[in-house]
Amino acid sequence: QRTEAVVSTQSTGEYQESLEIIMSKYRLQMAAFMALSKNQSEPVVPNNEEVLQEYVEKMADLIAISDEAIKRDEQLDNEVDQELTRLRYENKYLRDCLKIGQNFGSIAKS
Repeated sequence: QRTEAVVSTQSTGEYQESLEIIMSKYRLQMAAFMALSKNQSEPVVPNNEEVLQEYVEKMADLIAISDEAIKRDEQLDNEVDQELTRLRYENKYLRDCLKIGQNFGSIAKS
């Protein structure tokens, strides 16, 4: 159980680090987008196709970043779940081996 806790703590730390990196990149993109919006002197006119296309492209980039963050988050969750399942199985197997050893006298009962 202690090993499971250590692995779980490590996995949680890795998850936090990954999430912090993704969120910092997202914040930088949002800050750049907001600065661009504030620095733009002319208002966005619906008929100005170039400006609208530029905004659409920037929004697509932000959406792609968000999608990547979600994908990585789900992937990390799956990896943590798989590792936890593996450790639980391994722990059960080792306990069974210990019990068998104790029953047959190979290992002293504690």
